[in-house]
Amino acid sequence: MDKPRYHRRGVFIDVQNIFSTVRNLMPQARLNYQALKEYFVQDGIETTFTAFSSYDPDREEQRRFLMALALMGYRIITKPLKRLPSGEIKANMDMEIAMEILEVSHYLDEIVIVSGDGDFAPLVNRLVLRGKIVRVIGPDQFSAPELIQACHEFISLSRIAGLIETS
Repeated sequence: MDKPRYHRRGVFIDVQNIFSTVRNLMPQARLNYQALKEYFVQDGIETTFTAFSSYDPDREEQRRFLMALALMGYRIITKPLKRLPSGEIKANMDMEIAMEILEVSHYLDEIVIVSGDGDFAPLVNRLVLRGKIVRVIGPDQFSAPELIQACHEFISLSRIAGLIETS
């Protein structure tokens, strides 16, 4: 009997996208990132977790949040947000997420993207062409149809027990 093939999975979280979406749906809710980890580690597949977030260097609570994620076992990739002369804030991490996933995908069998952002649909299509299993976790109402259609499986945030906590 052949030994089962080794399987490796990477979970990549677009923190800004998920935070904003959950806040729009339920202003008092927050995400339990430990519940997300527990959802994946229960099947015994080697899984790495990477969270991407821009942050305001002047907000201590954001730095504490990112450190809490790191202490839970998440790899953290950040960049400071930019304030444009118009007063607008630029805090997008899409390029960093896409580049990281493309780079590490060579070492993974399965990629999980936690975001509802349709900008990731071309990335998902590229990963599928490379023979990767791609799952997306996002909110039903605010996940782009093209992202849902591009992946192998879409999992609603609400399907993960304990992920969304309301106070």
